[in-house]
Amino acid sequence: MSNKKQKMDPRVMRTRQLLRDALVELIEERGYEKITVQDITERATLNRATFYLHYSDKLDLLYQSTKEILNDLVSSLNVHFDDKIKIDFLKDEDEPHDTFMHLFEQISLNSKLYKVFLTEKDIPYFSSGLKEIIIDFVSNGINSMQPDDKKLTVPREMAIRYFAAAFLEVIVWWLENDMLYSPKFMATQLLRITVKGPYIDLPFGK
Repeated sequence: MSNKKQKMDPRVMRTRQLLRDALVELIEERGYEKITVQDITERATLNRATFYLHYSDKLDLLYQSTKEILNDLVSSLNVHFDDKIKIDFLKDEDEPHDTFMHLFEQISLNSKLYKVFLTEKDIPYFSSGLKEIIIDFVSNGINSMQPDDKKLTVPREMAIRYFAAAFLEVIVWWLENDMLYSPKFMATQLLRITVKGPYIDLPFGK
């Protein structure tokens, strides 16, 4: 399948991109249920025959678009988790590991699509798909940082789910606020709050 993608005609890739962009714009404007294939093709300045050469209907376009964008994210995060992550944390908390940078950089490259697909009520499987990717991402990070369950303050799975849900909500908040911070800033702050928590100096016990 990867070979097929590599050999795809640039014109085909451009057509599919035009249709995806049109879909995202129309969902943002009207909502998924209110748009038609005709609306999509008119926005993409293509005819219906061209649309049906690539997709069976608007749901197929939506499904393939979400699948492609999530696969791209997985590929961008396909960096080996090793002791370097631990070293990076301890060496300089203002320089997040490349893997964490990739998470926000990849999302920023397709920010409009992510924002629309994460906030549109009719596309819950995109949110669940992204959540599963983040769960694996967090799991790999925690396992690399501390593989010994006895040295964790809570059960491993609880920590993974907690941070994955937090990561997803922070991403949605970032997109809803038009990415007011850079990918590096977001990666840095998210790592900082994950490792140290949000407090500079806890008042407990004083």
